[in-house]
This record gives sequence, C-alpha cells and structure tokens, in this order.
Amino acid sequence: MGTRTRIADVDGKPAFGDYLWRTYEEVQQIAQKLARGIRKLGLVVETQGDGRRWNFVGVWSKNRQEWLTAHLANMYFSYTTIGFFDSMGADQVDYIIKQTELSCVFTEAAYV
Repeated sequence: MGTRTRIADVDGKPAFGDYLWRTYEEVQQIAQKLARGIRKLGLVVETQGDGRRWNFVGVWSKNRQEWLTAHLANMYFSYTTIGFFDSMGADQVDYIIKQTELSCVFTEAAYV
C-alpha cells in the first residue's frame, strides 16, 4: 500500500514527494494491532437492530491509507464499517451516529 508524502517546493508551496510503501505483512500487522486495541479499550458497543446484533465503527476521512487500515482492522472482529464522506453535513453525520448508536469513529482533525 502506498501513500504519497506531502512536502513544500522551493517556493514553500505544497507539493508531493515520493511514495512511502508498506508491504502486505506490514499493513496486516498494523490492522491487527489496531483491531486488538479497539477491542481491549472497549470502543465498540454492541447494538440490536433488524433482529441482529451489530458492532459498528465509523471512519470519516478522505480516501487514504489509514482509512483502509481501519476498515481492515474492523474485519478482524466482524465489525461493520460506517463510512462518512466529505459531502455529508453535520446533520447527516449526527443522524447516522444516532441511528447506529455509534460509539467509535476514526477521523482526522479537520472533521472533529
């Protein structure tokens, strides 16, 4: 999995640098550690709906390596990933959080 680094060019303007690559094994190890941390900290609360038990984890981020890693971590314990998108307003996000009784959202500082 590759992530392109951001750097400043000679004029101080944002630019892109080289890719930082992670192997399948490295991504797997990070996702497993994250999954264990989610479980150990009790970040996911089981909810009931449609005759089933659900374990939801939210991810609100631009499309990036950390988004996919969080999603992979959710899969280790069969947690359902709830994706939030830039086009959603605060009312939509609030509605989804209340409907799913979401207790854990991975996000970036811009969305807090």
